Amino acid sequence: MSKVKSKSVIFKIAILSISLLLMIAPNIAAAIPLMDKTFKFQSASAVETLSTIPNLGIIIGIFLSNVIILKIGQKKTVLVGLVVALFSGLAPVISSNYMIVLCSRLLLGLGIGVFNSLAISMLYDFYKDEELATMLGFQNAAGSLGSSILSFAVSYLLRFGWHATFLIYIICLPVLILFWIIVPDVGEQKKVSRKMSSAKIHTHQRLNFPVILISIITFFLYAFFLVITVKLADLFTVEKIGSPSMASTVLGVFTLVSLLTGLLYGVIYKYLGHKSLPFGLLLMSIGFFMIGSLKAFIPIVFGVIIAGVGFSMTVPTLYTLLGEVAPENSKNLATSTILILTNIGVFMSPILINFFTKFTGNDSPASNMLVCSIGLIVLCLVTSLELIYQQKVNNKEAINKL
Repeated sequence: MSKVKSKSVIFKIAILSISLLLMIAPNIAAAIPLMDKTFKFQSASAVETLSTIPNLGIIIGIFLSNVIILKIGQKKTVLVGLVVALFSGLAPVISSNYMIVLCSRLLLGLGIGVFNSLAISMLYDFYKDEELATMLGFQNAAGSLGSSILSFAVSYLLRFGWHATFLIYIICLPVLILFWIIVPDVGEQKKVSRKMSSAKIHTHQRLNFPVILISIITFFLYAFFLVITVKLADLFTVEKIGSPSMASTVLGVFTLVSLLTGLLYGVIYKYLGHKSLPFGLLLMSIGFFMIGSLKAFIPIVFGVIIAGVGFSMTVPTLYTLLGEVAPENSKNLATSTILILTNIGVFMSPILINFFTKFTGNDSPASNMLVCSIGLIVLCLVTSLELIYQQKVNNKEAINKL
């Protein structure tokens, strides 16, 4: 692949297209109330798990990815993942069996997990310096864009029943074709070089306390965040605010706001720096509080917008901090750790939130939102204290050098 072609618009669209799929696994969450009626012999948590179990599959896919890449190369690994995601994603369209739907959702996550890390690492093969930074920014935005578009699609498809909502995963087909035709595999020499350098890195990789702390914060962040995806449709139904279709449209607004804020993140970080993390968590807490307490359509929309802005400030700051605090030659391990804990947090979200909500004596969707608001405030305080501590340490080091 020539350098000129890698700079072309169609090439960039093709290599970024797989990033459109990274956040789409939970998009059918708005169909949970309808699925509840079909799977009436299953518990509420079991039905909600259909929205989150793909993230368990993603974890498995991440572990398998490196082995598959060494066997068949990067491009074929992506294509295998896309094929698995396509067929498993569409399986619930024709099945009403809970176990079949559950297994297909797990396989969907596995397919996405296989090419999850490649959505970023392949960019390093074709771009450098400022162009690489720009493409990484687009890659982050692409995930929100894909999720946003498909949230709106789900809101339309819901009128045809919950089975129809799974048609959104047909998007894997054009991505598969585009990636197959346009994007090359890396040369054998580059793969050998990468294997040798990877072996060296993995020999000396380790985790330190800051990486572990950031990973734990990320775990809870995603556990709390997913409630807005899983429970918003229930909130609309229980509080008679609107239909599940309206809730899906509001979720589309959430991801759209996250996308727009993500594009402006560089400017935000320039002025706030590391303070973007606690500030973003504070905004998320305020947004969740509005959603859980005001229980009316317009205030909820504003709460979703505020939470979306906070979320899209928080996540990139966590990854920025991770790059700064990870031990030398251990960024690969640090990134894998945070990615795995992210998906465990998403998978565990219904169980964790239901556990916390039991202490309130009220398991309503609104109560779930308020529990998340409290949890996010706790994360805000933890990160604020940690940043203050790090600032003091840095100041002492600066004084000692004088």
